[in-house]
Amino acid sequence: MNKSVSINTEHKKKILKLFRNILRERLGLPTENRREYILIKTRQEFRKAKNETDPKKLRGLTIIGNTQLDTVIIQAKHLSSILEREPTEFEQRNKLSFNEFKKDKTTNIDKTLIINPEFKNKKKKKIKIPEDDIN
Repeated sequence: MNKSVSINTEHKKKILKLFRNILRERLGLPTENRREYILIKTRQEFRKAKNETDPKKLRGLTIIGNTQLDTVIIQAKHLSSILEREPTEFEQRNKLSFNEFKKDKTTNIDKTLIINPEFKNKKKKKIKIPEDDIN
């Protein structure tokens, strides 16, 4: 029984680490809407599977979770190359304490996406097709 308790504890540590990694990596996404979506969806999925005990299902859920983590990392890298990063509300209000930040949710924040100037300035590569390929 001691071994199963140890495995269960180790598994819980891995799942908690996966959860934290997803939440940490979402901060690299450039838009607040996307960061918020990942936060809500991650919490929802982990809560839904909270009481799962079947080892096969747990393995499958862990694989899906790791895939989601990879997806968040790739999206953050790709979207950050296209869009400028919007600061989080907390970053915008960094002069306030966290409790004041939680109380004051009345300001309207412009959610318009801003295209990264480096991306706009890149010239599209023109591909020259050899005459032999056309015929």
